[in-house]
Amino acid sequence: MLVNLLSLIGLCFYVDFKKVIWNEKGFLLLSASVIGLLVNYLYSDNFSYLNQRLQIKLPIFIYALLWPVALIVKEQLKDKIGIGVIVAATISATGILINYVLHFDEVNQMYLESKIMPGPIHHIRFSLFTVFAVYLCYYYWKKFKSFNYKFYQYFLYAGVFLIIFLHIYSVRSGLLTLYLVILLCMFNFLYQTKNIKKFFISGLVLTLIAAASFLLSPTLRNKVTNTKEDIAVYQAKANPNFQSIATRFASYETGLALFKRSPIWGVGLGDLQDENTKLFRLNYPSIVTPIIPHNQFLFYLAATGLIGFFIFTITFLAPLFINKRYKSELIQVAYFILLVAFQFEAMLETQIGIATTVIILFISFLVQKSEPAKV
Repeated sequence: MLVNLLSLIGLCFYVDFKKVIWNEKGFLLLSASVIGLLVNYLYSDNFSYLNQRLQIKLPIFIYALLWPVALIVKEQLKDKIGIGVIVAATISATGILINYVLHFDEVNQMYLESKIMPGPIHHIRFSLFTVFAVYLCYYYWKKFKSFNYKFYQYFLYAGVFLIIFLHIYSVRSGLLTLYLVILLCMFNFLYQTKNIKKFFISGLVLTLIAAASFLLSPTLRNKVTNTKEDIAVYQAKANPNFQSIATRFASYETGLALFKRSPIWGVGLGDLQDENTKLFRLNYPSIVTPIIPHNQFLFYLAATGLIGFFIFTITFLAPLFINKRYKSELIQVAYFILLVAFQFEAMLETQIGIATTVIILFISFLVQKSEPAKV
């Protein structure tokens, strides 16, 4: 790993580094989202947990600083990397579906018990990765169709397959993100073409897909049933233990309570888990395993207060707005996926969450073009 890191740093010498730093200020600010957390050493008591948090976030810091290396990557290699995401998602989805067919009844029952069919990584992260792969299918379908390449239709086939898979996989946050990304692309299409007729036809097709998926997918129906039961548990203030949504709501309430305790500086990144566990034991003693606030922004509010929250928000979004990269639909979608995920997960507090975030950001910036994408 050290050799690879030194090699990447060495490649930077082939780039006009001063020019890159000036032109890529957004990525310098992104690295500050990690550096700014060092102030927590001044008012956190649990240095062990703080060190763990910072270590987990280190890939974002490295990615932001070594972004200039990507500038020497050839266009063909960029496309191969993007297509590699589609291939990885398709192969993984195929394996998951084969396992589903082999254990059909058992897996369907799992969905009534707040469980999910086995996959290569955490199910929420994998579903988000797959949504990103779906958009890449659309992106490359448009790109290669414009060049009249013979194989461009295979990206359409792969995209349809992955959409079907996501409905069978039935991860709530993944499906929500999928439909919101499709809506984003539809509104981009409407803005650029002013074609209201096609916009509403697309909306009708989207509604039909959702209805057909509910009727045809046992896992999706079971997930809806389980979700209703889960919400009912929370509303009845019954035992939330082992109830996904009820426990998640409990984490929101605990996070808000910690934020109110210290709204400016927060309770300290190092002490968040300890303080969070204490509140869970006090307010939700039936929950066996307390969880941190399952919202990335709420996590920062509780841990670092309003100051840390604003620093994180500004620095994380900086690459999107500096140099007007928000004009690229690919980058819009990448950030949109992550921002939706942040509402339901503390994505940046686990290694796999960090890996998913870095992959989605890196590949979107790597393959994007300077001009706005046309939908």
